[in-house]
Amino acid sequence: MATSTAASIILVGDGTAQLSEPVAARDLYVSPLFASRRAQAEESGVPWFVVSGRWGLIDPDEVIAPYSFSFTQQSVNYRRAWGRFVAEQLCLVASVGRDTVVEINAGGAYAAALVNPIQYLGAQVRRATVDANGAGHEPR
Repeated sequence: MATSTAASIILVGDGTAQLSEPVAARDLYVSPLFASRRAQAEESGVPWFVVSGRWGLIDPDEVIAPYSFSFTQQSVNYRRAWGRFVAEQLCLVASVGRDTVVEINAGGAYAAALVNPIQYLGAQVRRATVDANGAGHEPR
């Protein structure tokens, strides 16, 4: 995985804590962890998207309703298919290739499902982590 190149695209994992009415995806998830990941993505200045275990790749401005869904409770086959689905969705909204660095700022289950399909597209993958204070940083 790439670690020294700036991200071209950032994928931010969704969250369980949500507002109770339909709003833009960037505003639906209300946990401190999501807020930290969102802020980091917005400050980067590069395109970013929310990844949802239920819906896949979501534009931050897309209005969606709250939902209940546990990605980690899905079968391995579901998670693998979901990873390929998200990679295909990514190709529809961005040019993904050798010079692309996709930063995954999401939980381990999402990252595990996404890394191989995104690398298959030729992109480099960087996994962001979040420390106890909610600050994002790259693993060493």
